[in-house]
Amino acid sequence: MQSQITAMQEKLQTLLRGAGGLQVILPELHDKASGRIDAQKLADYMGLPLKRLAEGLQLNYKAIHRNPSAEACQPPLQPVKRAVEILHEFFHKPETVRVWLNTPHPDLDGHTALEMILANHTYAVLRILENAAAGVPV
Repeated sequence: MQSQITAMQEKLQTLLRGAGGLQVILPELHDKASGRIDAQKLADYMGLPLKRLAEGLQLNYKAIHRNPSAEACQPPLQPVKRAVEILHEFFHKPETVRVWLNTPHPDLDGHTALEMILANHTYAVLRILENAAAGVPV
């Protein structure tokens, strides 16, 4: 696992240098008109019903269902999308991202990343992922 992480870190660094450090990862998770994160597209990518994601992030489901890229919903969606971006960079396939999200993690006290995200503790997951991407041991 550590060798895979190291290989992915090297690949990520190469990609960042080649792209000048500016890129949009998973642009398909954004609303084309506004450019904002689309909660429905994010939920679909994660293999979740929108209602479950909305409730986990303490968002009003009816409001987000009507306008899944509403400006008011962006702050809680941003760290979730960032976590998914990092996972996408590591694994490249949505199926593998979903497997990782649903696998218990020792640094989350045996909880899955998805459980933590749906308990509105996305930053705990994000910290683990950002440290792994940067090569920092947890």
